[in-house]
Amino acid sequence: MLTLMDMIERVPSVIEAILENRKEATKEMMAYIAPRLQEIDEIVLVGSGTSNTCSQTSREVVEEVSGISTTAILPNVFLAKKAYNPNALYLFTSQSGTSTLTQEAQKKMKEAGNLVVAMSEANTTPLAKESGAHVDMGCGNEEFGQRTIGYCASILTQIMIGMEIGLARGYLSEEAYESYLADARRVPASHKAICEKTMKWFDDNKWKLMNVESFALYGAGPLWGVAQEGALKILEIAKRFLCVGYEMDDGMHGPTMGFTKKMGIIILNDGRNEGIANGLANYVKKEVGDCFVIGQNTIDARDLPFDAVGGVFRCLEYAPVVEILAHRLAADYGIVTKEWKLQDPLPEAKYFNTHDEE
Repeated sequence: MLTLMDMIERVPSVIEAILENRKEATKEMMAYIAPRLQEIDEIVLVGSGTSNTCSQTSREVVEEVSGISTTAILPNVFLAKKAYNPNALYLFTSQSGTSTLTQEAQKKMKEAGNLVVAMSEANTTPLAKESGAHVDMGCGNEEFGQRTIGYCASILTQIMIGMEIGLARGYLSEEAYESYLADARRVPASHKAICEKTMKWFDDNKWKLMNVESFALYGAGPLWGVAQEGALKILEIAKRFLCVGYEMDDGMHGPTMGFTKKMGIIILNDGRNEGIANGLANYVKKEVGDCFVIGQNTIDARDLPFDAVGGVFRCLEYAPVVEILAHRLAADYGIVTKEWKLQDPLPEAKYFNTHDEE
């Protein structure tokens, strides 16, 4: 029987395939935007759930490699806006291509004559069929609804879109483009090694991690997106924990006053905001309770140290940590996560739907 761990372990091969196929995947999009390429002055990433957290994760890097101001926004917030940028490229992400409000937002922008690109798992999805152009996110048909492959594939594909645009506009030199690719190509091997380290880290800290009542995950820059995705995955998969993902600095403005010994604090640390991250870790460890530093500037045996090697793609090296945490919290409590095709109907479906039927 397939498990979520099988999905997480499949990510390195998916990354390699996306990098190999990046030109073909973005070919239709680049032809579509070519007449207005130099007019684009904003990239807007729209999606819900994991399609939002991936956008929050990739946003800063997309901006860096494209040289274009980039925004990530939820479709419900997007639809409430009173003004839209006519020179923006609007990228709508939904793995299944059936997210209701993402489709509605795309339709609104398309009818206004704006550049609209859909990113989903296949060109046959409803979102893809109604877009100006489609980019396959390279994840294939993921067997589980709790997206792990899709999260990483979406991040990487969004960054590849940014790189192709940056190169075509003359913002990225060929040398810089190849340098970014070299960084990305180091991720698969690192991802595998970090998966192994994370499994051991969970075993070493199992009873502490399983006996908290809630988690707060902290991260800065792209790792804020990983923190949000980690909180989402723990809620989706392990179910019994309340979770929240904070931006490193913003999460110091009030939330720390509510920390208790029944909370687990996870700090995703890649060296950014080092003073804040170290101060937070030391405060929790010395004054409150359980704190686990992931990545850089670890403090004690409860932490998980590793050196990310992927440059701006290092978010993909932190992703398996939060995914495995969610998976192991569920599995070790005896919570079985089933494939889509084996799941019973969701009870909330009787009250609301977030996706349209295909």
